[in-house]
Amino acid sequence: MPKIFLDRKIYFLLFIAIIGGLIAYYFNYQLKVYEKTKRNDTLINVHQTVVDKFSESINRFAYLMSGLRSHLKYSKEFPNAKEMQEFIRYQAMELNMNDSLIVSFLSTDHEFIYSFTINEMDPNSLVGTSVRDFRRDDEIDRLIILLSEDHMRLFYPINLVEGWVGIPLNFPVIRDKEAVGYIASILNFRNIVEPIYKLEDTDVFTFKFSVKGGSSFDREQVYDGSKVYHDRHDDKYYKNYNIDDEKFMTSSITMYGLSFEIGTAYIDDSLPNPYIRWIFLFIYGLILCFSVYAINRYIIYHHLNERLKRVNEVILEQNTQLEELNATKDRLMSIIGHDLKGPISSIINLISLVEEDSITVQDTQVILKQLNPVAKNTINLLENLLQWAMVNSGNTIFKPEPIPIHKVVEENFTLLKPSASQKKINLKDEVPKNLNAYGDYNMISTVIRNLISNAIKYSKSDTEVKISAQDQQNEVIIQVIDQGIGLSEKEIAKINSTEIQASKKGTAGEKGTGLGLELCKAFLTKNNGLLEITSDLGSGSTFQLKLPKGG
Repeated sequence: MPKIFLDRKIYFLLFIAIIGGLIAYYFNYQLKVYEKTKRNDTLINVHQTVVDKFSESINRFAYLMSGLRSHLKYSKEFPNAKEMQEFIRYQAMELNMNDSLIVSFLSTDHEFIYSFTINEMDPNSLVGTSVRDFRRDDEIDRLIILLSEDHMRLFYPINLVEGWVGIPLNFPVIRDKEAVGYIASILNFRNIVEPIYKLEDTDVFTFKFSVKGGSSFDREQVYDGSKVYHDRHDDKYYKNYNIDDEKFMTSSITMYGLSFEIGTAYIDDSLPNPYIRWIFLFIYGLILCFSVYAINRYIIYHHLNERLKRVNEVILEQNTQLEELNATKDRLMSIIGHDLKGPISSIINLISLVEEDSITVQDTQVILKQLNPVAKNTINLLENLLQWAMVNSGNTIFKPEPIPIHKVVEENFTLLKPSASQKKINLKDEVPKNLNAYGDYNMISTVIRNLISNAIKYSKSDTEVKISAQDQQNEVIIQVIDQGIGLSEKEIAKINSTEIQASKKGTAGEKGTGLGLELCKAFLTKNNGLLEITSDLGSGSTFQLKLPKGG
């Protein structure tokens, strides 16, 4: 074999080796970046879950106390200690909160009147003693402020003589519009954070809990220098690990008047398996050097790769659609779980109180008056949910026909006039009587009704909601104009997006779900219509419908 051929072959192999080494180095770098990004994304997701779980646990505690608060406020006869204990035991069982909980009723002079756990009365012989005997002056000052408000307030976590960390949630007891004392409830902090430690794969993370600007605490003690009544230690306490503060992802949340700082960090910040990665890349480089000969097969497999590319594009599109469906499902489940469960629970609680003769006729009338708009909103929500489900399942019957716009507006004005009158809003009809659009009557009526309802919802008292319509070439232009709070450009952009948006409260505190406008957009698409929004923040909005012209 000629020497010149051998030299060229060696040079070629050296060239391939160098190229392979550069590629291996590049892929090593990219793999490291990918691993860092993946770990950071995981940290973000875990941290957000930790914050959500923490907030959820605090809210469950507050929900328990809000039930007691309502019970004390509306009971005809003020319950004694035993009755109050029975109420708490029942509520705690319903919420699956059977862990350590102490509830005390104190006078306005901070003297203990009742004190009990779920299963024991006056466990620490506190009845007759004063909070001033073992609380700092600044805490007493916060209790004095509490008595002047009708709110629930969280206080700083404390080391209890029972041998656990307690987080207090207090609220004044209002009877006949006057504070007769206050409830001091203390829940074991372990009950708050234990769901976090039960999450999957949390063993590679450590968590930092502290009061903003104050002391940190874990499942066993508060690190504020106060006495600790046991010798246990939380093996997950973040200071057990040598982790720099900047490694923590930290969020500040304020709940019931107390600000918390919650941090999440990896216990081991090093990237996993660095040697395996280098070995893999080295092998990859060798394979690359001796695989150059396969280039001639590229043409053979090229058409297969093209087919695979098309399949991947289809899969990617399906994944995108699936993510959108999952987002819609999550939002709908949130609506069903929150906006339906809350009102129905309120109605059930009222029925229970009436059955138990625990509420006067006058109080029943007051609560029924409060539940009336809640029930109406729930019916409206159910109607929107059913229509939304029918649209998305393809079961909606579409029956296009000429639609007299004036008749549709007149019917919906009659339906919504009580709501408008209650807020002193004038409904003005400027729709010509002989103007017809073309589409499904029920769908277009639903669209117009939702837009009028929203205009009333976000309008101020003593203003006007006006509807006008005009014939413009081959389409009908309908405008719903209000003098309400208006929309920002960001809010308009969200409405025009494909996601279901959370609804904000109306000017009279009316609640919504965000489904109304989504239903409008779906129905308009079905009817070849278009929705355009113009608004001046603080001055009102104009919702303009464009529909095909009818005969």
